[in-house]
Amino acid sequence: MEFFVDKTDGDTLFKLVLGLVVPRPIGWVSTVSKEGIFNIAPFSFFNAVNDEPPVLMISVSDRDDGTPKDTVRNVLDTGEFVVNLVTEDLFEKMLITGEEFPPEVDEFERAGLTPEPSKLVKAPRIKEAKVSFECRLFKHEKVYDMHLILGEALLINVEEGILDGEYRVDYGKYRVVGRLGGKYYLRVVPEGLLKV
Repeated sequence: MEFFVDKTDGDTLFKLVLGLVVPRPIGWVSTVSKEGIFNIAPFSFFNAVNDEPPVLMISVSDRDDGTPKDTVRNVLDTGEFVVNLVTEDLFEKMLITGEEFPPEVDEFERAGLTPEPSKLVKAPRIKEAKVSFECRLFKHEKVYDMHLILGEALLINVEEGILDGEYRVDYGKYRVVGRLGGKYYLRVVPEGLLKV
């Protein structure tokens, strides 16, 4: 089948992109508002775009009413954010933070997560996350109806035991979760295989 983008409706394009560009890592972004309220939201339009220095990318849609989501507002207001990675043990909590909450709601509290002070940015890390990247806003661009946010990582926090002496990742201990289409996710199992 061929889908000419200019002749294909938005719902179909959404399903095609999310279902075919897989697996996608989940950037679990923690921010803080100007008023000091913590926010967490997961984004599967996320990846690394540079390694030296590390630069991470998240892409965030506006709300249905056209206003920016809390993550975008907080990043643009403060110039900082933390990208935490989702592991199997935190999967259910990640789903809670993906719900729409008003800006005054602290998602750490809602999901039963612990905000941990970052070393170099005001936004907190998720204490329970095995990997976190403290980022400073590098660039913001509007790409059609999405906010493209590039963040330069200033500090990478990795839980003890995830890396060996050669800085190779032990995926049996990391147990990271990736996003497929619809309600499907991919996880690492101890044998090193990926399972849906």
